[in-house]
Amino acid sequence: MTRRQSLTSIFALVMLALFAGWLSNHLERVPATYREAPQAEARRNPYLALERFTARMGGQLTRQSDARIIDRLPAGGTLFLDRQRAHRLPPERLRRLLAWVEDGGYLIAVAECPGVADPLLDSLGVRHSETLPEAPRERQHVLEVKLPGALRTLRIDAGWQRLEAGGRQPDWSAGEHADGGGKQILHFNLGRGHLTIASELDRQLSNQRIGALDHAELYWTLLGEHDRSSPPQILLLSRLQMPTLLDWLLENAGAACIAAAMLLVLWLWRIVPRFGSAQPEAQPARRELREHLAAVARYLWRSGALATLLVPAREHFRNRLALRQPGIAARPATVQASALAVLSGLPAARITAALDGRADTPHAFTDALRTLRDLERQL
Repeated sequence: MTRRQSLTSIFALVMLALFAGWLSNHLERVPATYREAPQAEARRNPYLALERFTARMGGQLTRQSDARIIDRLPAGGTLFLDRQRAHRLPPERLRRLLAWVEDGGYLIAVAECPGVADPLLDSLGVRHSETLPEAPRERQHVLEVKLPGALRTLRIDAGWQRLEAGGRQPDWSAGEHADGGGKQILHFNLGRGHLTIASELDRQLSNQRIGALDHAELYWTLLGEHDRSSPPQILLLSRLQMPTLLDWLLENAGAACIAAAMLLVLWLWRIVPRFGSAQPEAQPARRELREHLAAVARYLWRSGALATLLVPAREHFRNRLALRQPGIAARPATVQASALAVLSGLPAARITAALDGRADTPHAFTDALRTLRDLERQL
């Protein structure tokens, strides 16, 4: 490398170093925020963002799906009651829930959709407004609400479900649409507690919408104004499960189930056999016919009267032959053997010995019986 090339390389390195220093002094690293697709936990829990927001603000939110926890709510605190609860709020449980509110609890309930039974709203005389929503292009999308205790007017999503009070008037309401026809939030003071009914609050506080507009501030403002626990203790009842058949029976017919179980145990105790020493079987009062026939056959075999035993077997075969092959049965005995040999493929001499031969020896007797059996199968 020449001297001139070396100086050129050194100059280029110096310029690169100066450029890198200028970039480090004039460029600033800033965080970039971007949205990712919901992960498995967020897809499983639509209120995951609400739980984390509550924890970040210093509160504690517990999510449950068993409505029987309403029967043992602790004093104070807040209960957030989601939709699809009609089948889990029988009159007695609803009475206990309202008694808990009157004793100082705070209940936030999402109104059911129009046409769905809602015992909670019915007990307060609240109904859905009959005003039809406008066309999608003309419908109001953002609603301004002013809550008691709020420092400013909050902006929330304008839903199409609207609520109207019946006989009992709310202590305050918010979320009136520009065309009138109901409110989105109704608040009642019950005894020492409070009850807030809001339409579509579940959608506003879901993972997708809690960060939009002032939905999170709306939720925290309601808690700050009416929750009496410190720090705020919120119980979220969401996706209430249908009771199993066993749970329903134990809850509504516990005594009958116990009585039926006891009767079943007694019945099993009565019919299940006891294990112990085996008792000898009682001898039958009289011998069976097959035992008598077997004894006669053994006597004739031992006496050598094999021809006598062969007579009923030949008579049985001839009866079967007359029934199955009457043409062969009508022929003479000499011709019958040839016809049966053609039909069965057995030797004619063997057939003749089986039908009319002597059976003085055990071998001849068993061979004749075997031949008669094979012929009967061919028939």
